[in-house]
Amino acid sequence: MKTLAMIKMEKNFVAQEKGCPRKPYETYSLGDLYAKLVEEVVELHEAMKKQNTEEAKVECADVSNVIDYIFEKLQEVKKIE
Repeated sequence: MKTLAMIKMEKNFVAQEKGCPRKPYETYSLGDLYAKLVEEVVELHEAMKKQNTEEAKVECADVSNVIDYIFEKLQEVKKIE
């Protein structure tokens, strides 16, 4: 059984292989990251409505990764946009 941390790490490796930035919080604005969070929460909600546990776990990893990126972005801003 994979932990949340393991799934998050795997997803980050795959994203880097696809050419996504290693540190998205340096590339995207807080607004962009918030929009991505909303998108990922909707995907999590859809997986849960379908009662697809495995898909929901993967979506939890996506939500958690975006939360991490938002936290890192907030480290560098004084006021929320």
